[in-house]
Amino acid sequence: MPQTLPRLFAARRPLRTAPRAKRRHARAVVIASLFAIAALSAGLGLAAELYPRIRDPLYGDKLAKLQAKLREPNRGPLVMMLGSSRSIFAFDAGRVEGQLREAGRSTTAFNFGVPASGPITHLLYARRLFRDGTKPDLLLLEILPSMLTDLPAGPQESRWLYADRLTHRELDTVIGLGFDAETVRGRWRESTLTPWYGLRFQLLGRVLQSWIPWTMRHDWSRTTDAHGWSTPMIQTLTAEQRATAVEQARAEYTPLLFDWKPGGPAVEAFRTLLRECRENGVPVKLVLMPEGSEFRSWYSPAVRDRLTAFVRQTAAEFGCDAIDAREWLPDDAFTDGHHQLRVGAEAFSDRLTREVILPWRKEHN
Repeated sequence: MPQTLPRLFAARRPLRTAPRAKRRHARAVVIASLFAIAALSAGLGLAAELYPRIRDPLYGDKLAKLQAKLREPNRGPLVMMLGSSRSIFAFDAGRVEGQLREAGRSTTAFNFGVPASGPITHLLYARRLFRDGTKPDLLLLEILPSMLTDLPAGPQESRWLYADRLTHRELDTVIGLGFDAETVRGRWRESTLTPWYGLRFQLLGRVLQSWIPWTMRHDWSRTTDAHGWSTPMIQTLTAEQRATAVEQARAEYTPLLFDWKPGGPAVEAFRTLLRECRENGVPVKLVLMPEGSEFRSWYSPAVRDRLTAFVRQTAAEFGCDAIDAREWLPDDAFTDGHHQLRVGAEAFSDRLTREVILPWRKEHN
């Protein structure tokens, strides 16, 4: 009996230790996996804060194209347009650049239009550019009236400028301009602490575009030409198609334009942008973009006078020229009364070059 006990214990000891070793190994794998996930999340969150093409591809992709243009040899002064989707489709910067070159005035022209943007977005983007050392020699700044109105629910841009596109230093800016603080900070934390989820649309839009709707891909700036310009996929519309598009625009814009009054955080951001451009030595020309005749009819006479007075007073205060291009184009130059077809972009860009940019270029040879 005494000789049997050691053998029994010896036989059973591996049976007790093997499961224990497996459990230790499993725990180690789980812990290592958690550390790896945390490290990857922290790394992506940090990268998103440092590299705008991750957090805000609408800005980052345009910036990359602009920087490529600025690296070209023998480039001239930089003329840049900053605006909304109206500017994206309207300002054919490559065409402008070519015409100026033919006139013997070498110039770098670039379209920094971004969809659904207004003065708050433009203020943030201008600050980013200035911090990066990119200062246009002439800034063509779009005035989009619907984005400059004071609304009870806060700025129009709060519907599209989400905190997952912002850096930490920009949070207080948008909160101070009427964005909901809890919503802004919550969405930014989500995009920073759990970036694989919080930035999922930016990431999928980069590698798996077909998995998400085109409105969520953040790829507008990636699909432009080298000068930042986009043109609609369709270039001809039937009368019925145009009428449908105009009706959609009417439903969106008439509530904002009929009794339009400038004010609130959007105007504050607009004025701050003009002041900071002046402080950074960046000359600005304000541009009221072309609109079709039916679109213009949605402004009441009082609103038209109010808008004209606002633009004139602002231009005078900040020493800017103001270009009123609202009646520059015929109705068939638009898809929906305010977004231009290629034929509209060509006519607008040619006239803007001839009447605004070339005279400025001659003056600043």
